[in-house]
Amino acid sequence: MQIVRPVKTDDLEALMQLAKKTGGGMTSMPADYDLLAKRIADSVTACESELTGDDGATYFMVLEDTATGDLVGTTAIYTNVGLDLPFYTYKVLRVMQRCPELDHIQETQLLTLTNDFTGSTEIGSLFLLPEFRFGGNGALLSRARYMLMGNRPERFGEKTIAEMRGFRDEDDKSPVWEHLGIKFFGIAFDDADIMSGVSDKRFISDLMPKYPIYIDLLPKVAQEAIGVPFPASLPALKMLQKEGFRYTNYVDIFDGGPTVEVYTADIHTIQQTRTLRVSGFVELPETKNKMLISTGYLRRFKCCLADVHIDGEELQISPTLADILNVKIGDELKVAPGRVVDDGRFTTSTKAF
Repeated sequence: MQIVRPVKTDDLEALMQLAKKTGGGMTSMPADYDLLAKRIADSVTACESELTGDDGATYFMVLEDTATGDLVGTTAIYTNVGLDLPFYTYKVLRVMQRCPELDHIQETQLLTLTNDFTGSTEIGSLFLLPEFRFGGNGALLSRARYMLMGNRPERFGEKTIAEMRGFRDEDDKSPVWEHLGIKFFGIAFDDADIMSGVSDKRFISDLMPKYPIYIDLLPKVAQEAIGVPFPASLPALKMLQKEGFRYTNYVDIFDGGPTVEVYTADIHTIQQTRTLRVSGFVELPETKNKMLISTGYLRRFKCCLADVHIDGEELQISPTLADILNVKIGDELKVAPGRVVDDGRFTTSTKAF
């Protein structure tokens, strides 16, 4: 079985080995002992402290294979983005201009630098080893964040956002960066991306354009890449859409990838979660209709997919699961449907998706 839990101080070496397997494209989890140690310390502090919705915090979690104790995936929640360090995005604006004399209406699109998501909660740092990309583990990693957020809703922002990696061409280059970003920063995309993840981001405010950029003046290849996700990110994007996330014309300042958002209270998993009391331990048959189960804590948070038997406001779980979750009869667990059904209520059709 695989479970999601908050990272612990003694996970440093295992997390370092996992970071080396990300391929270097995950700036929020660099293969650097000092930076990873800080990520862990920040998360431990967040889980153990009495924080409020006004505090910035990092909740970094790992996917653990209970059979071996190995760490096989990561996921994270970042609260109040943009308060300690600026959080920049481009807003794609549409401007209509009309000339009566020529009887002509001209539509123009602009990229405008904004801090509109300041104070929001961001989810990210989703990584899963290829050999564990089965059995719903990817969805478990993603949805465990919402289970944790539902445990302490007062700690998280009114809105939750996620940044998707932007389109790259057959040469693994970002058209948006190659025809826009590099002209202001003068460095390689990967260098800028790493600096954004580990520095104080001052270089962005120092060098980014202060005035709107006319999209029509960019080469066609760059225009068409704005708001388009990297193909490998589409499964993650579809999971977010099922949860209610939508694209509202905000894009990443480096590669033009879409930023999606949702009101936190509207996240499907949070809406569908129930609190049930454990009434007994029984051996249950293995089925494909597993439920998403979590404890109601922060520091002792655990989340998994498991077979359970629900009877009204009570549930029965297996003795093995009881040991893993460290619960006894009478304790409460959070329970949500094992799968999110995309009912189309929140999906916004755009060229990006």
